[in-house]
Amino acid sequence: MAGLLVVRVHLDWTAPGHYDRDRSLPCRVCATNTKMRDAKGAACHQSCAEDEIARELLGAGRALIADERVPAPAQSLLEVAR
Repeated sequence: MAGLLVVRVHLDWTAPGHYDRDRSLPCRVCATNTKMRDAKGAACHQSCAEDEIARELLGAGRALIADERVPAPAQSLLEVAR
């Protein structure tokens, strides 16, 4: 019996760079106008980006996801202490 795999993705887009108050552009996923921007500055609804990542996780079995809130991890504890 095959199990059901559920993937839920929630992105934190509270940073000001994810919102353009001056321009509404077509979402790169659904083509509906939005003032939201992804990490690369492209127009995209947060829900569309979350769905896109969830689909990638389900389809590929793995994905490289960068958390914009956290800097890249240090190689060792010594680098953190410096």
